[in-house]
Amino acid sequence: MISRRKALKSLGWSALSIPALAGSSLEAPSSMMSTLPAANDPSFWKRVRDQYMLSTEQVFFNPGTIGVMPRVVVERVTKHMNYIATNVADWAYKDDNAEKFITGYQHLLFIRNKVAKLLNGDAKCIALTDNTTNSMSYIAQGLNLKPGDEIITSNQEHGGGISSWKVREMRDGAVVKIIELPKPIHSREEVIELVVKSFTSKTRVLMLSHIISGSGAILPAKEICVEAKKRGIFTVLDGAQTTGHIKIDLKDIDCDAYVGCFHKWIGAPAGTGYMYVKPEYIKDIWTTVASYRWDNHEDEGFRFTQRGTGNYSMIEGLDAALDFYLQIGPDKAYERIKFLGDRLRDGLREINKVKIYSPLDNAMCAGITVYNIDGFTGTKLQDAFWEKAKMRPRASGDVFGVRHCTHIFNNPEEIDKALSIVKQLAS
Repeated sequence: MISRRKALKSLGWSALSIPALAGSSLEAPSSMMSTLPAANDPSFWKRVRDQYMLSTEQVFFNPGTIGVMPRVVVERVTKHMNYIATNVADWAYKDDNAEKFITGYQHLLFIRNKVAKLLNGDAKCIALTDNTTNSMSYIAQGLNLKPGDEIITSNQEHGGGISSWKVREMRDGAVVKIIELPKPIHSREEVIELVVKSFTSKTRVLMLSHIISGSGAILPAKEICVEAKKRGIFTVLDGAQTTGHIKIDLKDIDCDAYVGCFHKWIGAPAGTGYMYVKPEYIKDIWTTVASYRWDNHEDEGFRFTQRGTGNYSMIEGLDAALDFYLQIGPDKAYERIKFLGDRLRDGLREINKVKIYSPLDNAMCAGITVYNIDGFTGTKLQDAFWEKAKMRPRASGDVFGVRHCTHIFNNPEEIDKALSIVKQLAS
């Protein structure tokens, strides 16, 4: 059995930080998970908030762009950087060396196993990458496509998700076909119908965001993948906005590939992403960035994880961030995020002159809400929040106003204060 001291050290939780989350006990927070309060219990979530270094004078509403690293993550990263700067001469250049100095050459299964637990997927089919854009490019450039093959995607994709497919179109003559999704989306059935109607005998790939960045819409991924599978279409989901935000069950969704990142909703350092491809397909994906293991099919995820020298301090930070999230309890985090998102949307619906671009069905929403006030541009509304209360959502274009994200470091009082500002501006 692992000793308590060793367990705390392995999780990166100091003796001083544990009481802040788990009351007066010095035991690891994992033992507290069975007795967690409800998602709207302020005492627990205040303790969680204390684990972040966020200024108490500012409110951050934009993990959809870059998340917030908990204190334990910052400490792990800086500790490792200091170690390398001090002791680099002690590096024995052995794979089993206790302290790693660089990454890009190790299989990193200890991290990939945690990711597999979070996503309910096969660890050996998961590769660690730098971000979602890289992961999508690996798949787009690695698939065998020929001239005339259709790649279906939507008009609301992030540039990092769609651009690699446009490269295939220009380079190889594949055809990128864009379907028009409404904004706001009205129902799951509407999305399924629009997607299925776009399929033809030439369709080879379907690439869609699981959560649309510019509206917060959670697409009915499982139902869409079922329809694509009937027609032999390879399905790729962009999960840049999902990981740590909503529950992901890769086995249940049954997509062929899924890509995402950890620097948004998980709170890991930037430069940490992942790619998952089903075991029956990953062996046929060509390696885009090739190193020693480029043709090693014993561990397909390792084939893509090995991509040249990287920063191992970021891996240390990712490890700490995953532990932090898993110890809090992902389901509790998802519940809290949605609880705050629903509170925001419910309040916005009661304010005249406010238009919401997120789905009308709250079941298709979680922590992202996109809205505007009549007469405002996105930048004007974004700046008004900062000027009045040092709050920071992100402008989402002149028409669509702001993208306002809620996360576990936010609280109901911050939501209510934001709503009071919207009421004042709308009047």
